[in-house]
Amino acid sequence: MRNTIKYTVMAACISLASVQAWGDQTNLVRNLDISLVGIEQGGTSTAGNVTTIGVDNVNVETADIVGAIGVATGNNFSSNAQLVAIMPLSGGSATVAIRDGGNSVDVTAFFAESYLSDVVEKSTFHSKTGKANGSNYSLQQFSLQDSSAYQPLALHYVVSGVTVEDFSIPAIPGPRSELSAEVSGTGDIGGNLLLLKGKISISGQTVEVVAGGGGPAT
Repeated sequence: MRNTIKYTVMAACISLASVQAWGDQTNLVRNLDISLVGIEQGGTSTAGNVTTIGVDNVNVETADIVGAIGVATGNNFSSNAQLVAIMPLSGGSATVAIRDGGNSVDVTAFFAESYLSDVVEKSTFHSKTGKANGSNYSLQQFSLQDSSAYQPLALHYVVSGVTVEDFSIPAIPGPRSELSAEVSGTGDIGGNLLLLKGKISISGQTVEVVAGGGGPAT
């Protein structure tokens, strides 16, 4: 998923240059959490002259998304599986993966993110220390979609809302950025329409060095 924080990649390259080895790639790994609630069409019942049409409440959580992707890709993920966003600190595109113990599956193709507005920014930058912090505000759209490389998903969504990206540089062990979006939109489970609202967030951070990942010489 795309990271729009203006300072992060540049500062990360500088602050982590001393720990990168030839041929290694340093990544910032953060948790991707989805928590949506919604309604779908329920059943119809008749008692005497009264016909009642109901709706059913539905929860769409990170574990549900991991499970749906597992079925589509033929992976039997455990209940401990995590959905993560991975950003190469030397630059390049961010990816999404499911981490389950020592197993890591790239699932980027199932996720899409786009900007529906320009960014409104507030920030503070200290020219002597190089420290910066602030927030970027924008309207963004998030989608869970099929991938042509795999079986169709049983679950989809297209939601959007005001998104806040908070950042702080430098931070330990690396530049810190977190995303939070209050969203609403539509989706489906097994083809049945869902009306959804909830939250999508990217938080926490772990810096990992992948040997032979193609990082720059330092």
